[in-house]
Amino acid sequence: MTDREALRIFSRQPVSLDMINFLVATTNSIIQIKPAARSYIPCTTTSTQQIISIKKPTISLTNFIKNLIKYSNVQTPTLMATLVYLNKLRNYLPANAVGMETTRHRIFLSALIVAAKTLNDSSPLNKHWTKYTDGLLSLDEVNLAERELMSILKWNINIKEHELIVMLQPFLTEIKSHLLRQQEWESLQRIGYYRLSQKQSVNSNSSLSSSLSSSPSNYSLQGSSKSTSTSSLNSHLSLSNSTSSTSVSSYNEDRPSLTTSKRMPLSNKSINNLNLEHHNQYTAPAIKKKRSMMSLLSSSPSRVVS
Repeated sequence: MTDREALRIFSRQPVSLDMINFLVATTNSIIQIKPAARSYIPCTTTSTQQIISIKKPTISLTNFIKNLIKYSNVQTPTLMATLVYLNKLRNYLPANAVGMETTRHRIFLSALIVAAKTLNDSSPLNKHWTKYTDGLLSLDEVNLAERELMSILKWNINIKEHELIVMLQPFLTEIKSHLLRQQEWESLQRIGYYRLSQKQSVNSNSSLSSSLSSSPSNYSLQGSSKSTSTSSLNSHLSLSNSTSSTSVSSYNEDRPSLTTSKRMPLSNKSINNLNLEHHNQYTAPAIKKKRSMMSLLSSSPSRVVS
């Protein structure tokens, strides 16, 4: 990932405490602050004379920047662009420059005002920034701080991309390392998913081949079961046929025979059987036929001759 892409990602992030601390450290490195002179007033009592020191309370630079961010609702690009002006101001000022207690507050406020007016179409007016200081600075002091900063910078208030990349390098390095770790983790996840899918495909192919190899045995088992069922059916049919034939034969034996028995040869019959058969045989009475006239005429000469 390039620095430009990291800078684009950084500009979309909300303002964090790390950014505020980085701004405070940069502002503190610009100029030194001499200790504030204490003013003393005498206080007379009945017993002793006491000296009381009066010191005007000053807000810390960290809380001062937090209040400005809260009141102005400044975003990350405008806020962090002040680093370019602060870095230029540090290069212009001598190393032994010493300021008063609110000098760092004035320096940061003037850099923020110039950055807001340079990068945005509309920005708060100086009277609004005066209110954001919570009474620390007056309007004249705010206007003077802005004019002094632009005079030191020689009105060169343009902000270039490479200047931002140089000043924001600690944040950009962290973003790039984080994205690099995220890409490595995603690549490991993709590799794991690919291996898992390959393993599942191999398992599915092996199960398919085993099912195909076991299918002929299933067919043979089905064929044997079919042949077994067919043979059992045939045996059942044959058993039923034999049972029916046995029943028919027994029925025929029990039933009296209607057909005439075959005639036996005469030689096989004994005399007793013949007598018995002759005795039992029904003899029909003889029917006498009437003799015709012609038979009488034909038979009469024979009788005469005899």
